[in-house]
Amino acid sequence: MNYIFKGKLCGYICRECPEPLDGLKVRLYRTRKEQNVTLLAVSDPNDTLGILSDEQLKEKGSSLIAEAVIDERGNFYFELGEKQKYNGEAFEIDIYCETVPHLKSRQNNQRPIQFTVTVLQPQWKEVEGNYIGAWEYCIPYRFWCTIRARFGAWVICGKVTVCKTQMPVAGLKVFAFDVDWLQDDALGSAVTDANGKFRIDYTFSDFNRTPLSPFINFELVGGPDIYFRIEDSGGTVLLDEPRTRGRQNDRENVGSCFCVELCVDVDSQPPFKNPWFTHVGDFHIITDISAVTGLTNAAVFGHGGPNYAFFGGMKFKGFCPKTAPSGPPLPMQYRFRYAPLSNPLVLTPITGAAVLPVLVGSRLIQWKLFDDNLVWTFQSIYVQGTGATPDPTPTPGGPGPWGPVPAHIINPDTDGWIKVDQNGLDDGFYGPLVRFNSAFAIPGGSAPENGAGNAVTDPKNGTAIRIVFEAGPVGGAVTFSNELSNVLVNNWTEVRLVNLQQFLGGGSTPCSDLMNDLNILYTTDHQQMATWNVNITSAASFPPISPPLPSGTTPRGAFGNRHIDISSWPSCSYLVRLTSRRALTDGEIDDDGDTSHVTFCKA
Repeated sequence: MNYIFKGKLCGYICRECPEPLDGLKVRLYRTRKEQNVTLLAVSDPNDTLGILSDEQLKEKGSSLIAEAVIDERGNFYFELGEKQKYNGEAFEIDIYCETVPHLKSRQNNQRPIQFTVTVLQPQWKEVEGNYIGAWEYCIPYRFWCTIRARFGAWVICGKVTVCKTQMPVAGLKVFAFDVDWLQDDALGSAVTDANGKFRIDYTFSDFNRTPLSPFINFELVGGPDIYFRIEDSGGTVLLDEPRTRGRQNDRENVGSCFCVELCVDVDSQPPFKNPWFTHVGDFHIITDISAVTGLTNAAVFGHGGPNYAFFGGMKFKGFCPKTAPSGPPLPMQYRFRYAPLSNPLVLTPITGAAVLPVLVGSRLIQWKLFDDNLVWTFQSIYVQGTGATPDPTPTPGGPGPWGPVPAHIINPDTDGWIKVDQNGLDDGFYGPLVRFNSAFAIPGGSAPENGAGNAVTDPKNGTAIRIVFEAGPVGGAVTFSNELSNVLVNNWTEVRLVNLQQFLGGGSTPCSDLMNDLNILYTTDHQQMATWNVNITSAASFPPISPPLPSGTTPRGAFGNRHIDISSWPSCSYLVRLTSRRALTDGEIDDDGDTSHVTFCKA
């Protein structure tokens, strides 16, 4: 029986700004005789944190049980059992740092750091034949920022709001500067996200240099003295702090982690009714999708993550009012078009089979819902491509009740234009505007392959496209437009093949018993491969497999032939599984992975 220990780890930049410990290693150690295990297991981890010396690290080296790499969301996973000689007892948890997240450049003389977090006795729960234990912890900012400073990693974590209302402002560019004796240092810049938050990472050398560097480096005080400038997307300066602001007590000589709240004055009313394309699913087109790679920058609301591409039905979100925001109140319409970056000026309207049904609003109609009396009833408004007849105003006659209220369907025209329903509630369509059937516009399929254990003959890649949003009065010219300049769409299925070489020889069949040798043939491939692994399960207890079975977390996967001596394994049936998951999201739902398998019997 195995013990599965999983959890999530983060470090605080400040109380409002945690970061996942992406790329660091969790190490589990057996407790040692000199330790008071009972006392340590009930202690607050905040009281047991400590950086290990080389001597301490060497002393506990033989007690190592296992280690695991923390992923981009801060998650880690251990499967412990007979191989690790583990039976559910308490263990010590350390974190090993060769670097820290978001480090711009590593110092040449910086050695790895390992620190102890706590001694933990997991509360094991039996689930489907395994014991499961979970643990989450976020390292206090004073300790975590000390670790970051050791690597020369400095960070500003902030939020921008409107001064009068305290409402967050998205899409603003924040510049940070350090007051210096000869020439102020530009520490970096970042764009605020949907919550008005931004993060600027820099290094010690960014504020410790002068025009005479590297011969003379001079800083009046130990840390940077910070002031800010904020611009909107058009370059208009909304905040321009004087350099003397950096010499005030709350900005002078700040530490390696600095959190700040800034506000901007917006005297004129914002363009509440201007049409705008803002999101793909939950991902903001400015802050959450890289204009360089077309991949997501980070996870949003628990899905996606760094370097995810898109697939499937993608909701394009934004706003389009019922009537023109200026001039005569003419009815409005909008559309989306796309083009591959290889030919970016040839735009194709998103219409017909490229449009999947999506709820865009609702309206009130009179309907005989319960009996023969008309009552005001909410009716859903959908934008849908083919397979549905437009229904401007359903008017069934005769006695009631008329049954459920049918949806009001809007079809884009042949050029992709969608007219905003003038009878809809609110001031227009806000939120989903169209659902893009990316698999129709940018097909995928199965890549050609050459059997398990062999390289893929023709690896397939996704297509980088631009998405253009346009809006204007019905029958008139386009008056508003913006775009997502680069998004990578990949609808190819991963190659995931597994077989046994023993089943491929002359006279052999999948029903043949195996005696001494097992050769697992495996092939995985995808441009956005997130994880893949081979594992073996059985009702029998079989010896630990060393070295471990093949697995990976890099794009394109791998292929090979893994031999295992099974001569000492008990007679039983066994299941060999190859599981894979792609780093793909439709903006709201991620690829959940899949498994291929093959069975064999050991005589």
